[in-house]
Amino acid sequence: MTRLVRSITEMEGRFEEKWVLVSDDEPEAWASDRPLAIVGHETPRTTGPTRVSGAARYTTDVSLPGMLHVAALRSPLAHGRVTGLNREAALAVPGVRAVLDSTDTLSFRSRSGPLYAEPEHAGALLAVVAADTLVAARAGVKALALTIDPLPFVIDVDEAFRDQRIDGEIAEESRGDVDAALAGADVRVELTVETPTQLQTALEPHGAVGWWTEGELTCWVSTQGIFDARSELAKRFSVAPERVRVVADFIGGGFGAKQGAGVEALLAVELSRRTGRPVRFINDRHGEQLDAGSRPATRQTVRLGATGQGDLVAIDSEVLTSFGMTGWRAVNTPAMTLYRCANARGVEANLKLHLRQGNAFRAPMVLEGVTAVEQAMDELAITLGIDPLDLRRRNFVDVDQPSGLPYTSNQLLACYDRVAELSGWVGRDALLEPSEDGLLRGMGCATQIWWGGGGPPSHATIRIGGDGIATVVTGIQDIGTGTLTAAQMVAAEELGLPLDRVRVTGGDTRPNVYGPVAGGSQTSPSVLPAVRGAAAEVKRTLLQLAGDVFEAAPADLDLVNGRFRSSDGALDEPYTEVTGKLGNATVDGSGMRGANPDGMRANTFGCQVAQVAVDPGTGEVRVEHVWAVHDIGRVINPLGARSQVEGGILQGMAFALSEEVAFDPTTGVPTNAWLDDYKIPSIADVPAMTIAFVDVPDTALNNVGAKGLGEPPIIPTPAAIANAFRHATGRRALALPLTRARVVETLA
Repeated sequence: MTRLVRSITEMEGRFEEKWVLVSDDEPEAWASDRPLAIVGHETPRTTGPTRVSGAARYTTDVSLPGMLHVAALRSPLAHGRVTGLNREAALAVPGVRAVLDSTDTLSFRSRSGPLYAEPEHAGALLAVVAADTLVAARAGVKALALTIDPLPFVIDVDEAFRDQRIDGEIAEESRGDVDAALAGADVRVELTVETPTQLQTALEPHGAVGWWTEGELTCWVSTQGIFDARSELAKRFSVAPERVRVVADFIGGGFGAKQGAGVEALLAVELSRRTGRPVRFINDRHGEQLDAGSRPATRQTVRLGATGQGDLVAIDSEVLTSFGMTGWRAVNTPAMTLYRCANARGVEANLKLHLRQGNAFRAPMVLEGVTAVEQAMDELAITLGIDPLDLRRRNFVDVDQPSGLPYTSNQLLACYDRVAELSGWVGRDALLEPSEDGLLRGMGCATQIWWGGGGPPSHATIRIGGDGIATVVTGIQDIGTGTLTAAQMVAAEELGLPLDRVRVTGGDTRPNVYGPVAGGSQTSPSVLPAVRGAAAEVKRTLLQLAGDVFEAAPADLDLVNGRFRSSDGALDEPYTEVTGKLGNATVDGSGMRGANPDGMRANTFGCQVAQVAVDPGTGEVRVEHVWAVHDIGRVINPLGARSQVEGGILQGMAFALSEEVAFDPTTGVPTNAWLDDYKIPSIADVPAMTIAFVDVPDTALNNVGAKGLGEPPIIPTPAAIANAFRHATGRRALALPLTRARVVETLA
């Protein structure tokens, strides 16, 4: 029986109550101590051979007969006014079929842009040209002969704050009496740190191929959310969602920047509608680095007050975020949630600067907040003479402080104990002894908190026919995280079939089996329970059919490793003895994610320790080892989970050591928006990594006991590295990344 119920859904800390469809037949959560045959065991990705062989088709690989190619004209100024575009000259270029700029009335609805006459950041789209070839399209862009007048711009944080260029109201949340608690604290520390603008830099740029045919729209999009993209296209072009198909077979990374259709899809579809031909719009690398999104820079001041024994009595956090012209606020989430404290306050202002608007980037805003709060905690530990891990243990909290609700599970204390054991934390001061290579070494730690509980709606179907192959259909797109493999494992576990008898599909809205956007670490805890529900329904039917075939009571039968077995051991037959009799019939099952538990909050937790080596002469900082222990509930696939953590550590390490968009203060234009001068880690930068999980299922959250892992691994990495630098050198760098110049200046 299915019912409509109200449930609280969450996405990156934003909670919403909505009606969702749930099933009364959803299976009970696997018991924590139940041995599982497939789930929890290392499994290679089901898409691995396709990816490494080059057979995987990404959006950039889509090629259709008669397809047009798009080139973009972007603003060379941080702020300007377009005074001239020679459209006639562009249309006269051989092969050019269409030109769009801000003067065109577009057939899709948009509150602003996406083509601007007065751009407010460098790289903003001014015009697009569609042509038979990309070479012709680029020639058309050149023929436009742009003239643009410069206008005043602001990219400096101090100037923007002085002029009160603030988006909306300054946000403030608080509890208790922070000022009085700070004044009465035995010990107080204050730390101001800056974090950089970081680019997602996915290997596959943003892009889409749109094909409008007689009221039907098919769009191949490099997106993290095929159903979100479908909804966006349907709404913008006033088309029924059922007449829009979005395909994303493989995605070459997104990291939060690809959560909808994107401007590339909108313009590709618009041009297809005008020309009657499929249209391909893929960002070139420079355009991607200029205009595809970023993690906004911040300046944060954190004040902590504590007793002489290390109990926090006050947390005060002030944040300025360089978000562009608008954005959301969440940097103070760690200050308000991470540690037990009766008096806490977070004040946050988004500054309206002439910069590309920030967007979601793996743990958006929380990574930045943890980076500041965890460095302040380190300074408090040093001031008190308390071990930094002991200080964190002392201020552990087992409820969500803003709401007062308990967590569905919280194994953070176990994370502290395990990471200390793995890293040899108690002996870390031995690193301070002089070394033969002359490098300064140190070890630092940091705590992680994120949401990652997922929730409804999410659906899955499973069909098994005469060949005995179970086909799982989901509405998700595997963006490289191994989610489809996890779904295959859960389905095989519940069905009682070998893994190679289960196939999983996704990345296409045509079957109309809804899945959520792959963001907020919500995919696995949302989709996998639905997959298990569908598998449970199919298994029930198979057991009933087996009862018919073998003249046995279904309740006395089980399906284990592809064989029907009776409870008394008298029956042991391959499951194909039943499925082989189906003929052209199929056994179908559907599942859906149940409602989240009332009166609880679902969060992930963890702790990481980093060891660094600092060359005081050159300023080079190398991360030698990172130990990571996380609480994500049940670990479905340890192999895939470790891969996720490795990627998060590398991205966080880059945030701490090398990635930073540099802007020319005289023009407001990024000076390193190319892959050859924007420093992301290479294989030579990869440190040793030791990764572990507490692996205690969260049975209160969903029927597989899993929480999300997409964001957690990146969150504590920069702070752990910054704290290791402080331990090694005795100095606190007040800005990241720890470039050589910044390190030399800090050590001077």
